[in-house]
Amino acid sequence: MSVLTEAKIRKLFRESGILENGVLELAKHEKLTPAARGFLNDHHIKVVNSNQQKRRASVSQYEVSKEPITNIEDSVVYPLLFRLTRLYSYFLKSQRELHLAFQNEKCEQVGLLLSILEKMVGHHILEDISDYHTTLLSNTDLQAIRVSKQLDQQTVMMNYQEPEWRLVGYETYLETSLVRKEIERVADFDRDVFAGKVSQLLKSIEVLLWLIASE
Repeated sequence: MSVLTEAKIRKLFRESGILENGVLELAKHEKLTPAARGFLNDHHIKVVNSNQQKRRASVSQYEVSKEPITNIEDSVVYPLLFRLTRLYSYFLKSQRELHLAFQNEKCEQVGLLLSILEKMVGHHILEDISDYHTTLLSNTDLQAIRVSKQLDQQTVMMNYQEPEWRLVGYETYLETSLVRKEIERVADFDRDVFAGKVSQLLKSIEVLLWLIASE
């Protein structure tokens, strides 16, 4: 009997198309661990047992596709880009607080980042964030800032005495980071060029949000 663990299912989720229709068909010799079944439930994937003899391929036979993904419609991030719309309200709240605090330049900067998010949701994925607007730093420069400011640390980076516009900006930064990590969790960066682009663009947006909120 072949036991399918959560790690195995996650790998199949990233690398093959067996879950695209929301159904996973198990062959007679295949069995899911509780963790694997929980993962499928979380992703609203229905599990069915096959009573047919090899009329359909078993799960293990889907591990053959290793070709690079060069078309965004084939990318795992393609159906996930809509999750970026969850960030719209955070960006708008940040703009409102900046406007009320007479931080007009920062308000415009957040508006520019919001417009980039909209383009990404519309599947307009560019190589570098500076390609969206000439006034923006490059991904490389922003990554250097990210490292120097240790933005990947899981610590509280502001205190309650900060003005409202800073705290709302910090909240926007955190939410953007969470959405990015959700997308990265199912991405295959070795094969999927678009997953890498989306991840890097969101990291750059995070750095810019932090600079707006903290300086």
